[in-house]
Amino acid sequence: MPTKYPNGMRSTQWRRTPFRIRHRLLAFAINNALGHWRSCADRRCRRARDCQDHECYWRRLEQMTYEEQMRMREAAAPLAKLLWIGCIKGSEGRPRF
Repeated sequence: MPTKYPNGMRSTQWRRTPFRIRHRLLAFAINNALGHWRSCADRRCRRARDCQDHECYWRRLEQMTYEEQMRMREAAAPLAKLLWIGCIKGSEGRPRF
């Protein structure tokens, strides 16, 4: 049964995961959900058919126009909301998706 959290985590596991690790896991999940590994410049991602570097999302976003960025952020919004579940501290100054 699929869960709504990345890597098949349960709610309690997700809440206990540190913010920085959650941020990284969501970047992987967004890249995989949107299929960015197909046109990734990193050869590892294309071979594994899975995102291998969490920075791919940010590199791809920098190259897009403003309209494309907004479209991608809307597509990633449901996963990005998971970042703040159970978050108490550690999120100050971190870029959002």
